[in-house]
Amino acid sequence: MSLARKAFITALLLALNLSTAHASGVLKERVPGGALEQTWLPGFGVGRTFSPLILPAGDPALPNPSGDNTVAVLQNNDINLGGIAACATDPHGNADYIWEGNFFTGAGDTRRGLILRADPTNGFQTFYQFVINAGLFQIRFRKFVNGNPIVPDLASWFATVLPGGVPTQNSWHHLRVDATANAFDCYFDGIKLNTTPIVDATDPILTGWVGAYNFSASVGEVPAYFDDLDLSCPTLPTAARGATWGALKRLYR
Repeated sequence: MSLARKAFITALLLALNLSTAHASGVLKERVPGGALEQTWLPGFGVGRTFSPLILPAGDPALPNPSGDNTVAVLQNNDINLGGIAACATDPHGNADYIWEGNFFTGAGDTRRGLILRADPTNGFQTFYQFVINAGLFQIRFRKFVNGNPIVPDLASWFATVLPGGVPTQNSWHHLRVDATANAFDCYFDGIKLNTTPIVDATDPILTGWVGAYNFSASVGEVPAYFDDLDLSCPTLPTAARGATWGALKRLYR
């Protein structure tokens, strides 16, 4: 057997014995030094998108989770203009991904959280959202199509299921959604909320941008703070079952 062929088989054998898929970072938004890292586009035609903020002394959001005192702010519109704000950034062609980040509850007076698979061709009005309602008692995973929510929700939970109980006002929390094809897993503060994958079996949205959401029908111009947003993508899984040296050699006889 030639040295080149032996080296190839050795590499293949090592690869076949790897069984754990890892995640590779795609983009982050940490607002380093008070400047945005990514380009964020507004949704719903209301012109609202992230703005960077260095938290001033005495702000109730201090300290933020990373301790750098910088956040991305998404302020909802006037209620006469819909009371909504959404923004999104390009996932660089990735369709299956993990989208996560920290958000600040503030006064708990708006629905706020993450959006994913947002359609850039219609002003990001088609998407999935993972949010906590105003009042902080209900967490929801929903689908919007052309600006309209699909009823019923794909999944929802009362915040009492969280080990720490209902989130308090002026507290930081972490949201995460794992999206693979038409199946989703939702996490709040590292706790997986669904016991089985959430499956969208009716016209699922299979591609799209990632971002944030802030809405209220009763109060406008409310800033929602986000920080340490992160998009990662699982690598292709490798075979979990190993191959013997003899079996590999037989392939090249």
